[in-house]
Amino acid sequence: ITYEVIGNNTFVKIFGKRGKERVKRLFKYDPYFFSEGEEEKIREVKVVDREEISVKRVEKEILYDYEKKELVKVFVSKPSDVPKIKSFVKHNLGYPCYEYDITFRKRFIYDYQVNPLGAIEIESRGEEVVDIIQSFEREEEFNVMAFDIEVFNPKGVPNPKKDEIISISFYTKIGNGVITTKGEESFVIKVKNEKEMIEKFIDLIRFYDVDVLVGFNSSSFDIPYLIERMKRNRLGELSFVRGEKPSKIRKGLSTGYNIPGIIHFDLYPIVRLFGGMGVIGGVNRFTLEEVYHTITRKEKKMVDRLKIWDLWNNDVEELLRYSLEDSKATFEIAEYILPLAKELASISKTPLGETALSTSGQFVENLLMFNATRRKEIIPSKPSFEEIKRREMNPIEGAFVKLPSPGIYENIAVLDFRGLYPSIIISYNIDPYTIIYEGEGYESPVGVKFRKDKIGLIPETLKVLVETRAKIKEELKTLDKYSERYKKLSARSQALKILANSFYGYLGYSRSRWYNRECAASVTALGRKHIKEAWEKSEEKGFEVLYIDTDSLFLLMKDKSKEDVLRFLEEINSELPGAMELELEGFYKRGIFVSKKSNSKGAKKKYALLGEDGSIKIRGFELVRRDWSRIAKEVQRKVLEIILEKGSKEEAVSVVKDYISKLREGRVKLKDLAIMTQLNKPLGAYEVISPELSAALKLKKSGKHVERGMIIEYVIGKKGKSISEKAVPLEIAEDYDAEYYINNQVIPAVMKILKELGVEENELRRGNMPSITDYF
Repeated sequence: ITYEVIGNNTFVKIFGKRGKERVKRLFKYDPYFFSEGEEEKIREVKVVDREEISVKRVEKEILYDYEKKELVKVFVSKPSDVPKIKSFVKHNLGYPCYEYDITFRKRFIYDYQVNPLGAIEIESRGEEVVDIIQSFEREEEFNVMAFDIEVFNPKGVPNPKKDEIISISFYTKIGNGVITTKGEESFVIKVKNEKEMIEKFIDLIRFYDVDVLVGFNSSSFDIPYLIERMKRNRLGELSFVRGEKPSKIRKGLSTGYNIPGIIHFDLYPIVRLFGGMGVIGGVNRFTLEEVYHTITRKEKKMVDRLKIWDLWNNDVEELLRYSLEDSKATFEIAEYILPLAKELASISKTPLGETALSTSGQFVENLLMFNATRRKEIIPSKPSFEEIKRREMNPIEGAFVKLPSPGIYENIAVLDFRGLYPSIIISYNIDPYTIIYEGEGYESPVGVKFRKDKIGLIPETLKVLVETRAKIKEELKTLDKYSERYKKLSARSQALKILANSFYGYLGYSRSRWYNRECAASVTALGRKHIKEAWEKSEEKGFEVLYIDTDSLFLLMKDKSKEDVLRFLEEINSELPGAMELELEGFYKRGIFVSKKSNSKGAKKKYALLGEDGSIKIRGFELVRRDWSRIAKEVQRKVLEIILEKGSKEEAVSVVKDYISKLREGRVKLKDLAIMTQLNKPLGAYEVISPELSAALKLKKSGKHVERGMIIEYVIGKKGKSISEKAVPLEIAEDYDAEYYINNQVIPAVMKILKELGVEENELRRGNMPSITDYF
């Protein structure tokens, strides 16, 4: 969906498919906003901004927030007129204004309740849409093409104004290849020059009837590079529908491209989002090869990207095989990511291309705006910079935590409130527009009341998500895990979970349209209330509570049976309100809880548990963080496994000593010693030379492109006085400082565990070297 201004009218341009045919339809649709005030005065508003801008027409409309409001719906000629007319109405007439900061495309989606991945029934006359009759969901399989470009880069970082594209690889379910001017491989499609290469690529997109064009970091590199090279070859701009040009999409800090006629989907930003959520586990470095390996467990062919120009001149077949593998890897990642992305798009009513650029909070906001329009509720405005700062200065009290005493424990039952915050929001009808100051209502521990007679937008939306997911989970139990139906419903269930779990964070997020401190504080206060009540009742029943964190209770069973735990659960649940439920997360044979550095109390979310089936659940240890080397994570995991499975301190100590000896003997690979850190600022903005900055500067000096947001991988080498001087990018590292890794990576990682068993650091530090007492 895009739009075009023609004369004094704005037309929404709808791109879609009818059977196999690609169609474009125009729909006359006037931009608007809402205002209080006198209809006659608003109708006469005119603003001079290069040319005279006037109100096109006005209508009366009833909307709701805390109360019923009769508003003026102010229509203008084009989207850019909205802020100008709104400014005059607000500042010159003094009338409050609403819904003036909603993008035109989204406004259309909300008004006609369009699912961007669904279908619409229209009445049309030629290319013009006379009316949109209805919108409905429809399952649709997409034709997906992954692509990747390689460019000639003799000076390191390529310049799109000077350096030509030397190959474009593509990969689909039914065909793949590399379009280039050289090479004899069977997959090569040979052309005369760069211009023909780009033209052939566009022809193949049409030939394969591509719906979704997938790249990896393509919004930052491949697409803008293609657009610039098209200009240099006098091909206009990248266009797959005649006369249509791509436009940039900005979502917070992310930028993408809307290409009319197809969906452009950049995997890189959504992979980072899913990595942060734990949807893709174990990704520390968001490169194509790392993500591909994590998802598929396969290795991808690699070349030195700085030497692509050299391969082009001296080993073109090697380069072309690498290029095709890039597209193949991108395609396989897309097969894993797209099902979940499509479900997120469909549920949150976000266009699929924008889904790749969105955060979980933006999904929530989009769904709330969609549903608010249906309910005829006023959509709150975005907060001003001053309002955001004010909100940030007034933080909300968080969850309750009871820290465990450090040590090793046997026979543990873990209980969880199922979706604690979503269930509280639903059960207590928590919403900014349901707050009341008198009369009967649900009251939170912070003294805020919420009405009982009408369900709010947020709890209503959440209730649908939670109940839909519950039905899907029941159906999943009956399905074959390898069936297409199971895969689709599993992705939908995951999408519903992501959205439902994001609502509380959105309520308390300083940049949120629906931010409300009273609501957010009520949710956490009710969370604290219910978890403390569960604690009290569990002790009344004779359980010892080892640890509490937000929504979880860890009970030491001792002489209690599993049946005792289940009876306790039944009792608690019979007294909980509404959608709230305490459920069994699992029984564990053994668990280890560690302490903070200078505190005798246990650290929050830092434990490991051994399940009845032999599985190990790990939370909070360094092995799930990217700023620790692979060897530190590996030795820590092995120590945890030995202690939990065998209960052997001696065997755990022996494993650590073996690793220390390997380090001193130089038998550890450099890639296992790499430390990863993200550059959060431009290189020139750092005041102190940290190890990652030092490594980044060395990387830049070697000819590689370095920018803010990059993940820097470095090794602490032998040369230099300080740690920063010793930090060397993995790409050019030659050796390592063994004592640094022993004292700053391996020993700190394992001592958090072993000190609870009485192990001393000096005992480990010697490795397998004999001590003086061994001679006597």
